[in-house]
Amino acid sequence: MVMLQQTAVGPPPLPGGVAAVLRFFFNLPQWLQIGGFFVGLVVAAYVAVTLWRRRRAIVAWVVARPRQIKIGLAAAAAVVLLGAAGFGTVSWNYMQHDNAFCTGCHIMKGPFQRFTGSKHDSLSCHNCHQQSIFASTRQLYLWVADRPEKIQVHSKVPTRVCASCHVLGNKEKEKWRRIATTAGHRVHLESDSSALREVQCTTCHGLEVHRFVPVDSTCGQAGCHIGTEIKLGKMAGQSGFHCIACHQFTADVPLLATRDSAAGTLRPGAHECLGCHEMRAKLADFDPARDPHRQTCGMCHNPHKQTRPSDAIKSCASAGCHSDWRSEPFHTGLRHEKAAQQCTLCHLPHAAAVDASDCGGCHAEVNRRTGGRLHLPEGFDTTKALRRTSWVPPAPAPAERQKVKGDAPPFDDPPWRAPATPADTFPHDRHTQLACITCHASTREHARLTFAPPRGCQICHHQAPAASTCTSCHTSGELAASHEAIVRVTVGDRAPKERSVAFAHAAHSGVRCVTCHTTAVTLEPDAPTATCRSCHEDHHAAARQCSTCHAGAGPLATHQPPIEPHVACDACHREATVARLVPDRALCVTCHEPQRNHYAGRECTVCHLQSSPDAYRAHLRKAGS
Repeated sequence: MVMLQQTAVGPPPLPGGVAAVLRFFFNLPQWLQIGGFFVGLVVAAYVAVTLWRRRRAIVAWVVARPRQIKIGLAAAAAVVLLGAAGFGTVSWNYMQHDNAFCTGCHIMKGPFQRFTGSKHDSLSCHNCHQQSIFASTRQLYLWVADRPEKIQVHSKVPTRVCASCHVLGNKEKEKWRRIATTAGHRVHLESDSSALREVQCTTCHGLEVHRFVPVDSTCGQAGCHIGTEIKLGKMAGQSGFHCIACHQFTADVPLLATRDSAAGTLRPGAHECLGCHEMRAKLADFDPARDPHRQTCGMCHNPHKQTRPSDAIKSCASAGCHSDWRSEPFHTGLRHEKAAQQCTLCHLPHAAAVDASDCGGCHAEVNRRTGGRLHLPEGFDTTKALRRTSWVPPAPAPAERQKVKGDAPPFDDPPWRAPATPADTFPHDRHTQLACITCHASTREHARLTFAPPRGCQICHHQAPAASTCTSCHTSGELAASHEAIVRVTVGDRAPKERSVAFAHAAHSGVRCVTCHTTAVTLEPDAPTATCRSCHEDHHAAARQCSTCHAGAGPLATHQPPIEPHVACDACHREATVARLVPDRALCVTCHEPQRNHYAGRECTVCHLQSSPDAYRAHLRKAGS
């Protein structure tokens, strides 16, 4: 550690032989000095009293003197007073503002040369090193008395003196504010610890006289980070590092950030560490997005306390980091409690973030790294299992036949084919983007389902049917097949008749799925939709093929005499239905099927009822018959 060079080896700061005379008196025995001092006081008091008592006689004597003598006496008195004032002024200016007065005692060589070449060379020593006149008088006395060893360290520079210059002016204020908010300054100036309570600017910026830039021994001075060595790996024993090579002392910290945040900024990060350590092998697959420590190497690695990089694992559960790991049920559950303290089993260094929901992915990765030593359960591959359980032995090789002359050509055996592997009953491959615990409860034995199918599946898949794309699950082949629907036809007071019709999705491609599939969760069609009534209730309209539903001998047999089939239809059928009917060709061929192609393209009523379909329409109701 560089010590302050304040050894007095130069000439005294007094001109001529004045110092020798004063030194003679100061070197007398102490009792003699004290006695002489009091004798001097007595003599001075006697002279003063005598002059005061004889003041009238002295004044009268002066008044009685000639004018020339009076002028001479006044001039002499003025010279004495002016000389004393000038001597005092010059002496005060010399002692307070002339650096030569200080360098007469402090021969600092290198430190003073640094001072004269710095931005402070226009200042006097007492601009920064301020003390009372009594302290200066005492030090002058000790120096003249040739007892400099009694002059201890003096005129320290407090922070207020630095601030008196460095806070003046807008630019200086901004610079001072910028410096005061850096990480290192906030940690050292805002601390409430007893060790940092008396920290001043010169504690770091004045360890060596007039060397204002902190040196490598600044941090290691007494009362600070003394004895702090580097112990980690190959770095151990190296003393050429400056502290700020790793610790970002001048890094910016937000104004609203706490002191703890500022202390965290001082921790070495990837930018500082990777400047020396390339870490190509360890960080080949490093992904900053998966690093929960935000690339702050110093959060885990402490080169001053750890001797091996692997010792960083011991810091995981230290106070302030993951000390609350026991409060996480995932760590203390039945399946993971035995391995809970083996952090790196699941959390890889430099990529510690793990998706806790990816059970299969985590187990597969751990099995790969440990060579399968732990035998952790992995995701069940149902397709692979089905292939294994459905395995059949290969077909035996056909026996070689001995061909002789006259034999018929051998026939070829049909090629052997292995039976098809049954398909998986659940499409796991279509759910690979979901975590295992989405469907399987990890706390139950054998990871049973958390729901009862198929309702549980439907709850998941049918959460937002209006915004879902049904064809992402329901394939076109599944929708191509026709579905049978049972409809009931009721006419008047007759018993209803049931008949089946084929429902085809292709014929309804212009209708949204949720129009028909309205039941919550299952999305089954409701009863009116399942029987086609909700959409096809109004099917007795013009140009509709009535024979689609009313075909065969049934309609013709029920309209035999005495029933008149062409008038007053609403006597049996609903009036609303009859009101919508139009007696066009499509209605006629429902009963007269054999005449379907009779004058195709022409309306039947024009010839057989001598009226157009629209004109004859009124006869279908009783009111118009």
